Amino acid sequence: MTLLRSTSFRGPFALWRLIPLPAIALSGCTRAPLQDVLGSFFPSWMLCATLGAVAAAFLRAVLGVFNLQQAVPAPMLTYLAFMVTITFVVWLIFFGH
Repeated sequence: MTLLRSTSFRGPFALWRLIPLPAIALSGCTRAPLQDVLGSFFPSWMLCATLGAVAAAFLRAVLGVFNLQQAVPAPMLTYLAFMVTITFVVWLIFFGH
């Protein structure tokens, strides 16, 4: 019992000394980017994901008009990848300071 007590409260790696580490590590973080949409605040990533989903749906419609949907390999993964790409591009353009 004394061995456990002496190692947990003393020494350079004592547990009580590690408590402020998360506060120090997160002190450089800023607030989450929020956008005011008709009086309600939405996270910016949600707006970017919405634009990505709309762009993927638009791409699917355009490919349908030209009758090219059969040429798309693994459609679910292709449209998902397109949505994620557009989401990240929109994020970088508008919020990548």
